[in-house]
Amino acid sequence: MERMQIDLSFTEPRFLDRNLSAGFDLFHKEIDQIREAGYESTRTGGTVRLGFPLSENLWMQTGYTLDYSTLEVPGRCLPDGDCSNPKDGYREISALVIEEIATRGDSALTSSFGTSLTYDKRNHPKNPTGGYWLQLAADMAGLGGDVSYARVNAEGRFYYPISEKITFVGRATGGHIEGWGGDDVRLTDLYYRGGETIRGFDRAGFGPRDMVTGDAVGGRTYWATTAEVRFPLPFVPEDLGLTGAVFADAGSLFNANDLAKGMSTCNANIAGDCGPDEIDLHDDATIRTSIGASIMWNSPVG
Repeated sequence: MERMQIDLSFTEPRFLDRNLSAGFDLFHKEIDQIREAGYESTRTGGTVRLGFPLSENLWMQTGYTLDYSTLEVPGRCLPDGDCSNPKDGYREISALVIEEIATRGDSALTSSFGTSLTYDKRNHPKNPTGGYWLQLAADMAGLGGDVSYARVNAEGRFYYPISEKITFVGRATGGHIEGWGGDDVRLTDLYYRGGETIRGFDRAGFGPRDMVTGDAVGGRTYWATTAEVRFPLPFVPEDLGLTGAVFADAGSLFNANDLAKGMSTCNANIAGDCGPDEIDLHDDATIRTSIGASIMWNSPVG
């Protein structure tokens, strides 16, 4: 996966000279998922937002987002084509991507309203060693535009000091997206998860997959947990900002969209069983796990 992203954000922390934050975000993203999912996508838009405290540690933020997205397959050979000697950059892609473009088009305008609640009881906002942080966010698309869905994401982090310099960190996160008003969830709005969620996995390395091509097709539901112990590195000065950690990650991504489920009518393990308009969907809630060690750098620029 290759990504190019441009962001411009502005926040006024004392809007109207009150305890309100207001601001806007402008963004443009270009994501190359040819290797992982068989397509490229772009998303361009903006958000206006307003945040305010509900109590000393509880913060609420609301926002409206309007964006335009595209789905492209610039280099491909169709499932019924001869891919034995493809041109540079060409590869067989899932019939699901072709059907998505044929039935829903290659672009969409999304108009959505979202809100989030954040509860912060950490002892330090940047390098916590105790306390916890909780967030619940929801957004709904369909207030105009071409897309209708409801999405909920939640995350919790817990910090416990084992000793003065050793900290246990626990994390749990999850999300679900569902179309409404008769709309299915578009491929570009589904969750794709990999090493950024469970360390050691490739980009889009787990979750629903078309076994004909091996492409990730995204899922509507995911969850992940982490248990981690952080500690200073021996013989390394603390002012360098380097720390070590050992961790265990676990999680899952499942529940492909309705289009993928409807097209899964063949078995890729049987030669010639899958036609050009079929996929072999592998979609279950198998738990993926990893354990390992890492080095983290708390750089001066964040």
